[in-house]
Amino acid sequence: MQNCTERYTNSRLLVAMLVIPLGLLAALSGNAVAGDPADSRPNILLITTDQQFADAMSCAGSELLKTPAMDELAKQGVRFTNAYVNLPVCLPERYSMYTGRLPCTRRLADANNKPTVSLGNQAKLAGYRTAYFGKWHIQDQTFSTKDRKHHGFDVYGSGRDATITENAVGYLGQTNDTPFLLVASYYNPHDICEWGRKKAGVTDKKAANMRNGDVSISPSLEACPPLPDNYEISADEAEAVMRRRDITDRKGPNAQKMAMAFDRNQWRQYRWAYNRLVEMVDSEIGQVLAALKANGLDDNTIVIFTSDHGDGCGAHRWHQKSILYEESCRVPFIIRWPGQSRVHEIDERLISVGIDLMPTISEIAGTPMPDGPYFGLSALPFVRDQDSSAPTHRYVVTEAEVNDDVTYQGRSIRTPNFKYHRWSDGANREQLFDMISDPGETKNLAQEPEFAGVLQTHRKMLADWIKRTDDTYTDSKAVAQANEK
Repeated sequence: MQNCTERYTNSRLLVAMLVIPLGLLAALSGNAVAGDPADSRPNILLITTDQQFADAMSCAGSELLKTPAMDELAKQGVRFTNAYVNLPVCLPERYSMYTGRLPCTRRLADANNKPTVSLGNQAKLAGYRTAYFGKWHIQDQTFSTKDRKHHGFDVYGSGRDATITENAVGYLGQTNDTPFLLVASYYNPHDICEWGRKKAGVTDKKAANMRNGDVSISPSLEACPPLPDNYEISADEAEAVMRRRDITDRKGPNAQKMAMAFDRNQWRQYRWAYNRLVEMVDSEIGQVLAALKANGLDDNTIVIFTSDHGDGCGAHRWHQKSILYEESCRVPFIIRWPGQSRVHEIDERLISVGIDLMPTISEIAGTPMPDGPYFGLSALPFVRDQDSSAPTHRYVVTEAEVNDDVTYQGRSIRTPNFKYHRWSDGANREQLFDMISDPGETKNLAQEPEFAGVLQTHRKMLADWIKRTDDTYTDSKAVAQANEK
């Protein structure tokens, strides 16, 4: 199958199908297959944005932007407010999202050159037809080939956000009784990186290209939002984070070199531009949702909406991603299943987005998980029933890494009430935050005597996670501290 980069329309959609005998599919999946009138399983529409943090939606309470499409999904389904990525950088998180594997295993998988099962493979195994439109950005050796059909997707198309929408709308206009997995993988609000470069004075056309529509780099301050409450840098900031700021400043145009030196007004303009980019991608999503309805697919399509990581957006004077603060790691996660899901509900249970997508979509499609080990859990039971007895995460883990003259590996442990950051090296390696009273992560409790027990509990959780998952995090002191009485 060749990559399809042409624009698809309702009147003409070129589809490259991977031909598999129906009988074989039936035997593999144990489910109804194409052409079987009994196959009433739901379609699956997975919509992802790039670099959108969880609160960047009007349904999340923000009055600084309008996101009617995202809001409508939340109104008709369940919005999980404590959904965390496994590593807040595009490539490793997308690896997790489309394989269900932990980011720290990615290099091992690449080194062994072993094919890895993708979401597309899972859906194909279950007898679904599959399509992927948009940003891929996963190392192809992860799946041992650059040919997308081996990732399980019958159709693949790239392009800018408007093209992604056009392709997805065209695909939804086909007539076919076989259920589908359709991925619409958008770029925005990632273009905030290019906005920042332009704001910093970068003139290189490639470095400062707003792929999906330009926004002003000098909006009036009257139109700009205020600074976040957690704008200031803490006195006991982790050395790893301070080094990451310094690295970002030093690397020049491709690292948005001046962003960390923005003054207060420039940060406000940054936040204004970020909101406009979120609104732009929301408009694209709205068109896809409208096509679902126009083609009579709305009632039997599960929609999952999320992002691959967030953006600092001025919190802790941070931009982009890479570190363990909430704005980088916590992302939207909404599931809508008409007639089945709870409606207009907020769920605070912990979701580990990268590793939870595979079991969630596998359960929807009715196919077992591949051979393990996998550590994710399906969110589907809680979409239907708030009080489901299905397994849920006691804590979720996010990875991070900063490379300078020293490599700083980071891990965060998020529990219902607290969040623990730990870095493998440098000063201020440990941070503990009360996420109920201090959601902005501004007061480090790691040295407070009254929180010594909470700190030790989170140390033990990290040690347990390292042992249970063969995590590649290397910090002997962390294990020693966890074993302290």
